Amino acid sequence: RCRHGAALNAMTTLDHRDSAAAAGVRAAEEARRQAMLAGNSARLGELLADTLVYTHATGVQDSKPGYLLQLLSGALRYEALEFVTPGITVLGSEPGSVVLVDAVMQATVLRGETRRQVANSYLAVWENTPSGWKLQAVQATALPVAA
Repeated sequence: RCRHGAALNAMTTLDHRDSAAAAGVRAAEEARRQAMLAGNSARLGELLADTLVYTHATGVQDSKPGYLLQLLSGALRYEALEFVTPGITVLGSEPGSVVLVDAVMQATVLRGETRRQVANSYLAVWENTPSGWKLQAVQATALPVAA
């Protein structure tokens, strides 16, 4: 298990293959965060697997097209977004293998005209594919929001 603290790039590892896989997923997670924040559905679409299952903290599930449509239409906008204390579990580095990311997402989200603070614990599943790391699944759980 490769575990690291507050910064995405502050990671220690024991195995070079694990290190390369973890670095690739760290970069993919940061690209995902930047795309979500910018509302860049084209870039985000490159990172998401066609079979994506995105389970929001509310229990609502989205597919890749459904999630991207929310961003593209402006129905969902991230005004601020941070992934905090991510942990990385490398389950392999060869094609078809998986890396798990467990972290906390803190965000200011605008849904329609409603702005809210969001704090979720999440588990993300990334798969190493011939076209790069693809996000296969996200499972979020709501956390109490600090006042």
